[in-house]
Amino acid sequence: MHEYSLACEIFEQVISTAEAHGALEVRHVILEMGRLAHANPEQLSFCFKAIAEGSIAENAEFIVEMIQPSLECECGYTGTLDKTQAGKDDELLSELLEYISALECPICGKNARITGGRELIIKSIDIETEVEK
Repeated sequence: MHEYSLACEIFEQVISTAEAHGALEVRHVILEMGRLAHANPEQLSFCFKAIAEGSIAENAEFIVEMIQPSLECECGYTGTLDKTQAGKDDELLSELLEYISALECPICGKNARITGGRELIIKSIDIETEVEK
């Protein structure tokens, strides 16, 4: 299960960062995930929560923010892939884009390279450092 190994790495980074800052509890973890990262956000969240049991991240809310694929063209255009370029089925889009290295530039019509959308970035970790009185 691909998501389990990703969740293990994310958990290790979260705990390491939280402990380095004297955390008593991890409240929220926000993850940015590209639509082309080939990971299921629900499964990733489930795995993270299972791994976090008994740790300072046990009750953390795990939030995944999806990032659209981005394009770059030799004409200077940079932007994200929109629904009109990609079609309507997001799951099919992810599968198809794995095998496509270029799409049509919305400005000049030439082939634009896919430059982003595979990211998996811990955007933020919200921690509690003192016991509330």
